[in-house]
Amino acid sequence: MPRNPAIPLIWLMFFAFPMTALAQARDPRVDALMTEMAQLKSTIADQEQRIGSLEKTVKALQSVAAPVPQRIPAPTPPWQVASNWNLIKKGMSEAQVVEILGPPTMTEAVTDMRTLFYNPDPRSTATLSGSVTLTDDRVTATVPPAF
Repeated sequence: MPRNPAIPLIWLMFFAFPMTALAQARDPRVDALMTEMAQLKSTIADQEQRIGSLEKTVKALQSVAAPVPQRIPAPTPPWQVASNWNLIKKGMSEAQVVEILGPPTMTEAVTDMRTLFYNPDPRSTATLSGSVTLTDDRVTATVPPAF
């Protein structure tokens, strides 16, 4: 049986050409998605640049910013308040005395006896001074300032 030469041509017209045409035709939704993706990539790159710039600005401002303010010390040291000296009793420990009067300005120790001196700052014009004597870490004597 002889082959009909028109059959391959018909096959090409109905099957091969439409597939080629479909492969070459672009879906508009794909184009829209590609455009949106390009815009998003551009936005991300812009934001990364802005974030980097802001981080540099923050670091620069932090380096010149004023330090965090410290607690303002009480204008009058606790040992210069007469009522605090009335709280000191014989038998108290050094820790209890320091909690009430604050840290001493000077200490002197001889064997088992220790004296805590409370004197004004050398730059001060105040003349108040007092002391607490402890034996074996217990108050044995107090000399309060003359208020």
